[in-house]
Amino acid sequence: MLEAHDVAEAKNRGIPQFAATLRQRLGKDRMELWFGPQVGWQVAPERKLQILVSSTFLSECILRMFREDLRSVVSEVFGDGWGFELQVTPLAPQEVRTLGHSPENSVGNPAPNERKAGRIAYDKGRVETSSLPSSICASVNAISVTNAKVPVPMSEDNPALVPVSAGPLRLVRSERTDSDILQESVSEGSNQADREIDRLVAMRRQQERRWDEFIVGSHNQFAWTACQMVLERPGQISPLLIHGPHGVGKTHLAVGLSQRLKALHRYRRVLLLTGEQFTIEYTENAKSGGFASFRKKYRDVEVLVIDDVQFCMGKPGTLIELRNTVDMLLRESRQVIFVSDRGLHELDGLGQDLYARLSGGMNCPIEPMDPQTRKSLLSRLCSQHALSIDQDVLSWVAEQCGSDARVIHGIVLRLLAKHRMLGRSLSAEEATSAISDIVRANRPIVRLQDIEQAVCKAFGLEQQKLQTKSKCQSLSQPRMLAMFLARKHTRTALSEIGEYFGNRKHSTVISAQKKVDSWIDVKESLQVGNTQMLVQDILRSLEASLQVG
Repeated sequence: MLEAHDVAEAKNRGIPQFAATLRQRLGKDRMELWFGPQVGWQVAPERKLQILVSSTFLSECILRMFREDLRSVVSEVFGDGWGFELQVTPLAPQEVRTLGHSPENSVGNPAPNERKAGRIAYDKGRVETSSLPSSICASVNAISVTNAKVPVPMSEDNPALVPVSAGPLRLVRSERTDSDILQESVSEGSNQADREIDRLVAMRRQQERRWDEFIVGSHNQFAWTACQMVLERPGQISPLLIHGPHGVGKTHLAVGLSQRLKALHRYRRVLLLTGEQFTIEYTENAKSGGFASFRKKYRDVEVLVIDDVQFCMGKPGTLIELRNTVDMLLRESRQVIFVSDRGLHELDGLGQDLYARLSGGMNCPIEPMDPQTRKSLLSRLCSQHALSIDQDVLSWVAEQCGSDARVIHGIVLRLLAKHRMLGRSLSAEEATSAISDIVRANRPIVRLQDIEQAVCKAFGLEQQKLQTKSKCQSLSQPRMLAMFLARKHTRTALSEIGEYFGNRKHSTVISAQKKVDSWIDVKESLQVGNTQMLVQDILRSLEASLQVG
C-alpha cells in the first residue's frame, strides 16, 4: 500500500511522465487512436496504474497489442514493483483523464472519496459535478440524463441563456448548449494535458541528442574515451568524475552519457540532479523523518548523475547519506557519475571516505576549449540559427571569445540580432563591432602572480621560488615556462616580466620564450614530480588551470 503523499507524488509527477513516455514509444498517431478521450488513467494505492476504458472490446485490444509496452513504461516511470490493470468503466459522454494537473489547469481533480478520479459519473438522473468547475455545475445539473425535455429556469445567471435586443426584452436559449459548454471545458483540460506531454517528450528527445551533439576535441578527448569505456562496461568504471572549469561541456557530456546508457542497455531508472537538489531534499526529509522514500528514490536506480557535487562539501549529514548511497550502488555494480568544477585534489571537503571512493574510480578532466573546437561550436550554432558568417570572422571570434560555451552561444545570438536588424549578411567589420564588448568582457585576465602560482603548484615548488636568483635546473626550467606564459597571455612589458621573476633583463625573457618554442618543436620532456611530461602537455595543463586556451 502507498501512503497518501506517495499517491499524490505518483499522480503529479508519474502520470504526465507516463503519458509522455508512452506517446514517444508508440508514436502520436497510435497514441491518439488507442489512448484518446475514450481512455483514462489514475493511480491506485496498491502500487498500480489503473487504465480506465469504455468497453470490454477496447480493453481486450489494448491488452493484446500493448501489454509489453505498458508493462515496460510503467516499470520505467514508476519503478520496480508497480503494475497496471485495465478496468472497464461506463464512461460519461466525455472521459476526463487525470494527468496530475492542479484544479485550475484541468477539469478532473476530485477528492479521494469520489467514485472515479477524473470521470463524470451519472447518479439517479443527475450528473455528478463534484469534479467539475463550479462555473458549469449549474448548467450541467439543469439537464436531465434522459432525452426527455426538462424545463430550464430562465434567468440571467444561466450561461446558456442570452438576451435578445429585438422586440420586447425576453430570454431565449442560445445555440451553445450546456453540453457544448461542458465539452469545451473538458477539451481545454485535455489540450493542456497534451501540451504538457508534448513538452516532456521534447525534453526527453533533447537530452537523448546530447550525446550525438557533443563536439570532441583535444581538450576533452580523455573524458570522451572514458565515457565510451563506461558505455561498454556500465557499473565497472564507477564512480566516474568529470571535472573542469565552467562552460567546457561537463554537464552536456554527463547527461548525454546517462541517456546513452539508458538507450543502449534498456535502463529504466536513470536519475539526474544537482548537489544542491540532493542537499535540499535530504534536509527536508530529515525534518519530516521520511528517509525511507528518500533512500528508495536514490538507491533504486541503475544510473545516478549528480552535477555540481562540490555543493555538498562541508555538509556532514548530506555527505554521510551520499556516501552510503554511493556504497550501495557500487556494491550492486550500478553506474555513478559525478560532475564538479574542480579536480579531485580540491574535493577533500567531501570527507575522507567519499574522497577515497572517488579516487578508486575514473577521474576525467576537461580542459578549456581549444580554438578549433570553439570554431566548430560557433559553426554549429550559426547553422542551427540559419546565420551565415564569414569564416575569417568565425576564426577571429574563436581566437578571442574564451572557452565558455554559454558565452559563445550569447555571441551567436548577438550576431543573429544584428543580422536581422540590417536584413543582410554581416561584413567582417560589422560582426566584429557587434560582439567586441562581449569578447572584451569575457577575455580571461591573467596576472603574473596567477602564472607564478600555477607553475609552482604544478612543479611542487614553494611560492616565490621563481623570484629568486637561483639558476639550478629545477627552478630555471619552470621559470622559463612562466615567462613564456606571461608573454603569451598578458600584455606586461618584457622589462616588467624580467623584474618580477628575479630582477632579470628583458633579453632574458626573450631568450626564455625562444627556448620554450624550441622545446615544443623537438617535443622535449621535463621532469614534473616523479614523471616526465612533454612540454606542450605541461603548458596545456597550466593553461587549463589558468582557464585560458
